[in-house]
Amino acid sequence: MSSVFVDSRWVGGAKRAAAWLMSGWVPASLPPTGDRRTGFERPSIERIRNLIGWRRSQSLVGRRYGQRGLRVGMAGEPEPGLTALEAHDGRRLVGTLSVRMDGPDGLAADATFPEELLRLRAKGRRLCEFTRLALEPNQQSKPALAGLFHMAHLLAHRVKGADLLVMEVHPRHAPFYRRMLGAKRLELGENASVEAPSVLMCLDLAFAQDQIRKFGGRPELGDEVRSFYPFFHAPSEEPLLIERLRAEV
Repeated sequence: MSSVFVDSRWVGGAKRAAAWLMSGWVPASLPPTGDRRTGFERPSIERIRNLIGWRRSQSLVGRRYGQRGLRVGMAGEPEPGLTALEAHDGRRLVGTLSVRMDGPDGLAADATFPEELLRLRAKGRRLCEFTRLALEPNQQSKPALAGLFHMAHLLAHRVKGADLLVMEVHPRHAPFYRRMLGAKRLELGENASVEAPSVLMCLDLAFAQDQIRKFGGRPELGDEVRSFYPFFHAPSEEPLLIERLRAEV
């Protein structure tokens, strides 16, 4: 794992630890794909704008990672180029996800897949990655994850102009992201920091936008479509969300 965004040290068995962390993309627990909820209360998703909010969200990350056998030393302040989002159920923090845009310092996935990311950049792809994903236990995961993913997508794609999301995940989690987001596998490698295999996956953000147009705001299609997109906001809600994000940039 790149120390640019998480300085971490494994405790416990290496195999158990490796199964839960690849470059900071670690759901506290993967939600069941057979969730049959057709109605739900969507948590509010906000951009973290101050140091108190940052430390609150990173405390959740550290606690949830620690419960999976990982001791995480979090940076005291957010790094430049990293935007953190938080999901709230009323006044309670229930989840967090951060967005990193490509830039001079690159992305965390460069540590394991430098050649593949260079090839993507050479093709003119504008890259981003999502990281530091954590949810409170016993949280209804699908509404929180869908809300976080949608706001992260809007920020990266519609506000900042990224067109390709890359993420480094453990191979056992790759089918989940393929099913629920439509991500594709690019390369299989070895994450040196945890001595475990990792998969580089990508998601074309124009494809994601097309799925939102088709299915967003229609949770009754969750069983039929079997992805997160029906649990995203409706397309008609996006202009207001984008306006709010742009005002905060």
